[in-house]
Amino acid sequence: MIQKNREGISLYIHIPFCRRKCHYCDFVSFIADRAELKRYISYLKKETEIFFSRFSVGEIPVKTLYIGGGTPSLMESEDLGDLLDFLSKSFNLFPLYEFTIEANPETLDLLKFEEFKAIGVNRVSMGAQSFNDRTLNILGRIHNAHRIYEGFEVLRRAGFDNINIDLMFNLPEERVEDTLSSLRKAIELSPEHISYYSLTIEEGTFFYDIKDSLYLPAEAEEVREYKQGIALLKKSGYHQYEISNFASEGKRCLHNIAYWESLPYLGLGVSAGSFIGGERTRNVSNLSLYYDKLCHHEMPYELREKLTGVKLKGEYIMMSLRLLEGVNNLSYYNKFGVFPEEDFADEIAYLKEYKFLSVDKYGFRFTKRGILLANEVMTFFI
Repeated sequence: MIQKNREGISLYIHIPFCRRKCHYCDFVSFIADRAELKRYISYLKKETEIFFSRFSVGEIPVKTLYIGGGTPSLMESEDLGDLLDFLSKSFNLFPLYEFTIEANPETLDLLKFEEFKAIGVNRVSMGAQSFNDRTLNILGRIHNAHRIYEGFEVLRRAGFDNINIDLMFNLPEERVEDTLSSLRKAIELSPEHISYYSLTIEEGTFFYDIKDSLYLPAEAEEVREYKQGIALLKKSGYHQYEISNFASEGKRCLHNIAYWESLPYLGLGVSAGSFIGGERTRNVSNLSLYYDKLCHHEMPYELREKLTGVKLKGEYIMMSLRLLEGVNNLSYYNKFGVFPEEDFADEIAYLKEYKFLSVDKYGFRFTKRGILLANEVMTFFI
């Protein structure tokens, strides 16, 4: 039986289509036309129907809805409206506090986003990545910097007062000042939220294939870009609440916080993940296989795992550490019936001794040094 907290779950829907694959992108995405998009939406409906029939759950309240990709803003308002009408038959969308859609600048059309807002979207996450035209070309982005400005203005004119801008650092052939220049330009637009994260070269991407000839900043430069970026964002009134995320007052991303606080979430669509009742699932990444499983009335899982014991606790700590508040002892006790130092005494003591964690009577969190090596530190709790 699926357990939901009284406030509901967070719902993620993956729309895996783009006009072109970016050179760094390792997300599951495909080049497709409108007919394929409409076909895919019909299969999202199938997945929803099978989920509810298999698990015999009643109406599920949804507190946050996030439509990601891919480029979900390729959808027309009629596509989004049709999907939401269908979802509302199974999910209770009335407690919906936050409804985010990801968008790329070249898809930001005023009429479409006015209609999106009328449908209920109240937050947009725009993938800018850089304000440097040469860098955007190297990344394989379709838009240029001018289009970012135009797109942002479209969102403001459409009435959106909760906009995130995605920016990357550690970019090919950029110096520290190039990256900080992009960040300043983003700040000048006064978005409510900025995601500022490091480019990583992942297997299966074009950048991975050419990594030996790809000029990337040295590690020391990457650290400078991150540290100086944090200082600039703080000076400009943005509060860092997670390793890569910065928000103005009251504008934290509620959906992503649900992930980091290990609250229940359900993912629909190819490659989407879920975490409900201590069970983690992930859908297949192959689009044809996704369709085939649903045609055979199967949930399209490629992974299904019940997390228990120290594994569940370790994952909870790793997710909590992404937030700057870190792990709260009382919250951990309320969830597991013990305090974290009873489960991970040696790990916490070691990481404290080497100044990766700051520990007090309330809990523990990353130090500035720990944040720079976050992925390595988190492995101590696996």
